[in-house]
Amino acid sequence: MLFMKKTFPFFCFYLIACSQPKPITSDQIIEQSISAYGWNQREFSITFDFRDYKYKLIRKPLFYSYQRSKVKEGTPFLDVMTSKTRLQRYKNNKLINLNDSITSLYANSLNSVMYFFQLPLILRDDAVISELLGTTIILGKTYWTIKILFNQAGGGEDFQDEYRYWIDQENNRITFFAYNYSTDGGGVRFREARNIRNIDGFLFQDYVNYKAKDKFTSLDSLPSFFEKEKLEIISIIENKKIKVEVR
Repeated sequence: MLFMKKTFPFFCFYLIACSQPKPITSDQIIEQSISAYGWNQREFSITFDFRDYKYKLIRKPLFYSYQRSKVKEGTPFLDVMTSKTRLQRYKNNKLINLNDSITSLYANSLNSVMYFFQLPLILRDDAVISELLGTTIILGKTYWTIKILFNQAGGGEDFQDEYRYWIDQENNRITFFAYNYSTDGGGVRFREARNIRNIDGFLFQDYVNYKAKDKFTSLDSLPSFFEKEKLEIISIIENKKIKVEVR
């Protein structure tokens, strides 16, 4: 009489192992956030005002263009940099020569505004190193905590800066983020999103910008300081007159 070998325990273990969901990754959370904000369009241009300048962003596959313009004492100035060319400045529609240090200064300023304006799309860049640190509860809500570092290659002059993003688990929005920096003596900043609005399928938001009393405060302790109202408001980041064109 033949007997069949019992394989039920192994088969059950196999089913259980296969049914276990894979843990979510930082890249998946970032992609979910990009989609939630509408930044997953292939081609688009956006214009907006920030402080004294007018800005224009153009995005196409494998290409971007950053522009800002301002009229100073009746004279129009335009700065343009792209993924293929370094920053160039125009005065009265004529290209002017800039030394390397001034070019770098203007480029960093323009890139900084565009970086924060394009969140979370910019977290997809090749230079980004992302890591999921787990979850953080802030004011009773649960957020994914994403750590961001940068490769030196492609990470710009501030590649050593470190960021934290707290992304709402319910709607994939960046409600808070923080970063440290080394320029001008160094320090940390903590930002809280406000005035979230939908413009032609894109979500845009402004920020309340805070600093800590100790400029070397760790980024991961900033949410606790925020809850205890121990951070100082230093500015409001507002982007105005936003217009979107999707191609």
